Amino acid sequence: MRNKSTLTFCAFLLACCFTLLTNAQQQNKKKNNNFDLEIVKYSDKTDAEIEHLHLLSLTNNSNKLASYKLSGKPSVKCKMKHKNVVRKRFGDIDPDEVQSKDENAGKKSKPEFSIDIYKEDMSQKIDEISLSPKQSINIYAKITRLSNTGAGHWKCNKVSAKLLGQKKGKQIKKSVKIASFISDPNNKGH
Repeated sequence: MRNKSTLTFCAFLLACCFTLLTNAQQQNKKKNNNFDLEIVKYSDKTDAEIEHLHLLSLTNNSNKLASYKLSGKPSVKCKMKHKNVVRKRFGDIDPDEVQSKDENAGKKSKPEFSIDIYKEDMSQKIDEISLSPKQSINIYAKITRLSNTGAGHWKCNKVSAKLLGQKKGKQIKKSVKIASFISDPNNKGH
Protein backbone atom coordinates (compact mmCIF):
# COMPACT_ATOMS: atom_id res chain seq x y z
CA MET A 1 0.00 0.00 0.00
CA ARG A 2 2.84 2.34 0.81
CA ASN A 3 4.45 1.89 -2.64
CA LYS A 4 1.17 2.79 -4.33
CA SER A 5 0.86 6.07 -2.41
CA THR A 6 4.52 6.93 -3.13
CA LEU A 7 3.97 6.21 -6.82
CA THR A 8 0.81 8.36 -6.83
CA PHE A 9 2.65 11.20 -5.11
CA CYS A 10 5.54 11.02 -7.63
CA ALA A 11 3.06 11.01 -10.54
CA PHE A 12 1.32 14.04 -9.02
CA LEU A 13 4.65 15.93 -8.70
CA LEU A 14 5.59 15.04 -12.27
CA ALA A 15 2.21 16.30 -13.55
CA CYS A 16 2.66 19.57 -11.61
CA CYS A 17 6.14 20.12 -13.04
CA PHE A 18 4.90 19.39 -16.56
CA THR A 19 2.01 21.85 -16.13
CA LEU A 20 4.34 24.59 -14.86
CA LEU A 21 6.72 24.04 -17.76
CA THR A 22 3.92 24.13 -20.33
CA ASN A 23 2.46 27.34 -18.85
CA ALA A 24 5.87 29.02 -18.84
CA GLN A 25 6.38 28.17 -22.51
CA GLN A 26 2.91 29.51 -23.41
CA GLN A 27 3.59 32.75 -21.52
CA ASN A 28 6.89 33.17 -23.36
CA LYS A 29 5.14 32.61 -26.71
CA LYS A 30 2.46 35.18 -25.82
CA LYS A 31 5.09 37.71 -24.79
CA ASN A 32 6.90 37.37 -28.14
CA ASN A 33 3.77 36.98 -30.24
CA ASN A 34 2.98 40.69 -30.59
CA PHE A 35 3.27 40.29 -34.34
CA ASP A 36 3.97 37.76 -37.08
CA LEU A 37 6.07 37.97 -40.21
CA GLU A 38 5.39 35.20 -42.71
CA ILE A 39 6.25 34.33 -46.29
CA VAL A 40 2.94 33.89 -48.11
CA LYS A 41 4.25 33.08 -51.59
CA TYR A 42 7.71 32.64 -53.02
CA SER A 43 8.57 34.00 -56.44
CA ASP A 44 7.50 31.83 -59.37
CA LYS A 45 10.42 32.91 -61.52
CA THR A 46 13.30 30.61 -62.40
CA ASP A 47 16.69 30.90 -60.70
CA ALA A 48 18.13 32.50 -63.83
CA GLU A 49 15.91 35.59 -63.46
CA ILE A 50 17.61 38.69 -62.04
CA GLU A 51 14.62 39.95 -60.06
CA HIS A 52 12.26 38.04 -57.75
CA LEU A 53 9.17 39.22 -55.86
CA HIS A 54 8.24 37.34 -52.68
CA LEU A 55 4.88 38.04 -51.02
CA LEU A 56 5.08 38.43 -47.23
CA SER A 57 2.46 39.08 -44.57
CA LEU A 58 2.88 41.25 -41.47
CA THR A 59 0.23 40.85 -38.75
CA ASN A 60 -0.27 42.92 -35.60
CA ASN A 61 -1.51 40.41 -32.98
CA SER A 62 -1.71 42.98 -30.19
CA ASN A 63 -4.68 45.03 -29.01
CA LYS A 64 -3.11 48.39 -29.81
CA LEU A 65 -1.73 50.35 -32.76
CA ALA A 66 1.82 49.26 -33.54
CA SER A 67 4.56 50.57 -35.86
CA TYR A 68 7.21 48.42 -37.50
CA LYS A 69 10.56 49.14 -39.13
CA LEU A 70 11.00 46.96 -42.24
CA SER A 71 14.42 46.14 -43.59
CA GLY A 72 16.31 43.74 -45.78
CA LYS A 73 19.80 42.38 -45.36
CA PRO A 74 21.27 40.81 -48.50
CA SER A 75 23.67 37.89 -48.73
CA VAL A 76 23.54 36.61 -45.16
CA LYS A 77 24.91 33.23 -44.15
CA CYS A 78 22.72 30.47 -45.52
CA LYS A 79 22.23 27.36 -43.40
CA MET A 80 20.88 24.11 -44.77
CA LYS A 81 17.59 24.55 -42.89
CA HIS A 82 16.85 27.76 -44.86
CA LYS A 83 16.99 25.94 -48.18
CA ASN A 84 13.77 24.07 -47.37
CA VAL A 85 11.43 26.90 -48.37
CA VAL A 86 8.22 25.04 -47.55
CA ARG A 87 9.15 24.48 -43.91
CA LYS A 88 10.76 27.88 -43.31
CA ARG A 89 7.86 30.26 -44.02
CA PHE A 90 7.40 31.75 -40.57
CA GLY A 91 9.52 34.49 -39.09
CA ASP A 92 11.90 33.71 -36.29
CA ILE A 93 12.55 36.04 -33.39
CA ASP A 94 15.97 37.62 -33.64
CA PRO A 95 17.20 37.17 -30.08
CA ASP A 96 19.81 39.86 -30.27
CA GLU A 97 20.85 42.60 -32.69
CA VAL A 98 24.51 41.78 -32.02
CA GLN A 99 23.97 38.21 -33.15
CA SER A 100 22.36 39.44 -36.37
CA LYS A 101 25.28 41.73 -37.10
CA ASP A 102 27.75 38.88 -36.64
CA GLU A 103 26.18 36.73 -39.37
CA ASN A 104 28.70 37.96 -41.92
CA ALA A 105 31.62 38.31 -39.51
CA GLY A 106 34.92 37.84 -41.27
CA LYS A 107 33.40 38.43 -44.71
CA LYS A 108 34.23 41.66 -46.45
CA SER A 109 32.66 40.80 -49.78
CA LYS A 110 30.08 43.05 -51.36
CA PRO A 111 26.43 41.97 -51.21
CA GLU A 112 25.26 39.99 -54.20
CA PHE A 113 21.64 41.17 -53.91
CA SER A 114 19.63 44.27 -53.16
CA ILE A 115 16.38 44.11 -51.21
CA ASP A 116 13.53 46.59 -51.42
CA ILE A 117 10.17 46.33 -49.67
CA TYR A 118 6.99 47.52 -51.36
CA LYS A 119 3.30 47.83 -50.60
CA GLU A 120 1.25 44.98 -52.03
CA ASP A 121 0.16 47.06 -55.04
CA MET A 122 3.85 47.88 -55.75
CA SER A 123 2.96 51.60 -55.78
CA GLN A 124 5.37 52.66 -53.04
CA LYS A 125 8.62 51.49 -51.50
CA ILE A 126 8.29 51.36 -47.70
CA ASP A 127 10.57 50.96 -44.71
CA GLU A 128 8.10 51.67 -41.89
CA ILE A 129 4.45 50.84 -41.42
CA SER A 130 1.76 51.14 -38.72
CA LEU A 131 -0.94 48.54 -38.22
CA SER A 132 -4.18 48.72 -36.25
CA PRO A 133 -4.93 46.02 -33.67
CA LYS A 134 -5.35 42.58 -35.30
CA GLN A 135 -4.63 44.07 -38.75
CA SER A 136 -2.66 42.16 -41.36
CA ILE A 137 -1.02 43.56 -44.47
CA ASN A 138 0.72 41.98 -47.45
CA ILE A 139 4.02 43.38 -48.67
CA TYR A 140 6.49 42.42 -51.36
CA ALA A 141 10.19 41.84 -50.87
CA LYS A 142 11.87 42.59 -54.19
CA ILE A 143 15.21 40.80 -54.32
CA THR A 144 17.46 41.79 -57.21
CA ARG A 145 20.68 40.00 -58.12
CA LEU A 146 23.54 42.46 -58.63
CA SER A 147 26.14 42.26 -61.37
CA ASN A 148 28.96 41.09 -59.06
CA THR A 149 27.33 37.78 -58.12
CA GLY A 150 29.18 34.53 -58.36
CA ALA A 151 27.42 31.55 -59.92
CA GLY A 152 26.45 28.08 -58.83
CA HIS A 153 25.82 28.58 -55.09
CA TRP A 154 23.12 29.35 -52.52
CA LYS A 155 22.71 32.70 -50.77
CA CYS A 156 20.15 33.80 -48.22
CA ASN A 157 18.57 37.21 -47.89
CA LYS A 158 16.95 38.31 -44.65
CA VAL A 159 13.79 40.41 -44.44
CA SER A 160 13.03 41.77 -40.96
CA ALA A 161 10.31 43.63 -39.10
CA LYS A 162 11.13 45.34 -35.81
CA LEU A 163 8.43 46.52 -33.42
CA LEU A 164 9.03 50.22 -32.75
CA GLY A 165 8.42 52.04 -29.48
CA GLN A 166 9.84 49.35 -27.22
CA LYS A 167 12.41 49.89 -24.52
CA LYS A 168 15.95 49.22 -25.67
CA GLY A 169 16.40 45.86 -23.95
CA LYS A 170 12.88 44.65 -24.84
CA GLN A 171 12.82 45.24 -28.60
CA ILE A 172 11.23 42.49 -30.64
CA LYS A 173 12.47 41.78 -34.14
CA LYS A 174 11.37 38.92 -36.37
CA SER A 175 12.88 37.91 -39.66
CA VAL A 176 12.50 35.44 -42.47
CA LYS A 177 15.32 34.16 -44.65
CA ILE A 178 14.76 33.62 -48.32
CA ALA A 179 17.22 31.25 -49.97
CA SER A 180 18.21 31.95 -53.56
CA PHE A 181 20.22 29.75 -55.84
CA ILE A 182 22.44 31.74 -58.15
CA SER A 183 22.43 29.68 -61.30
CA ASP A 184 25.38 29.30 -63.62
CA PRO A 185 24.40 30.69 -67.03
CA ASN A 186 26.69 28.12 -68.66
CA ASN A 187 24.72 25.26 -67.08
CA LYS A 188 21.65 24.62 -69.25
CA GLY A 189 19.87 22.81 -66.39
CA HIS A 190 18.94 26.08 -64.63
